[in-house]
Amino acid sequence: MSVTGWTQSRNLSVDEIVSKMEQAQTDQRDHAVGYTVTRKYELSSQETQKPKSEVMAQINFVPPSQKDYTVRKIEGSDQGADIVRRVLEHESEMASHAESHELTARNYQFALLGHEPVDGHDCYVLQLTPRRNAVELVRGKAWVDATNFQIRRIEGTPAKNPSWWIHNLHVTINYGVVQGIWTQVATKAVAEVRVMGTQVLTSREVDLQTATVDARNRLPKRVVDHHNNKARRATADSAVWVPR
Repeated sequence: MSVTGWTQSRNLSVDEIVSKMEQAQTDQRDHAVGYTVTRKYELSSQETQKPKSEVMAQINFVPPSQKDYTVRKIEGSDQGADIVRRVLEHESEMASHAESHELTARNYQFALLGHEPVDGHDCYVLQLTPRRNAVELVRGKAWVDATNFQIRRIEGTPAKNPSWWIHNLHVTINYGVVQGIWTQVATKAVAEVRVMGTQVLTSREVDLQTATVDARNRLPKRVVDHHNNKARRATADSAVWVPR
């Protein structure tokens, strides 16, 4: 964006910014293509900051609203694998009703806080105030690209605590373009988990491939492991960490 264009765009009202952001989300949903992404998760305690669990997962998206996953590799503690499976289950469920948690005037009240760059891109910073208490909504801030009005970052806390097992959950989700697809590229969630202490879960995309036409017409097989150990299941139930 030119200096003149950026100066003009800075004069947009919060309602105009939100309207353009909503349109960008609608366009993205209407033109969605199938893809498969490989994502790496790491779980660590805040004290050691050394990963005690690493999980590689494959996430498949079939337009318009189906997501499924396969856990490909697990290293270290089973706690991390349990948490990742729960996170991916939650992500799959949310894909089926995206409109209920998108950044729109239906779900949020917005206020313009200012302007900041994210990864070299000029962004509007919006305050997010959820209109209802829901795990899927975030109380915090969003950074909206001033050029294409796509969301580049969301940071904050869930409007509703996802579980009795966790406290003070804070999430940061970064978005960008990978192979022509606008998607989350990295996340970080920090929470106080009962019995386990303060835990840090991070993820990053390591590969993304768009799907073929045949792949779009076939729902990928979901892999879900069932555990009988109640303690491990309680840990998994506390793990709705990433609301997107």
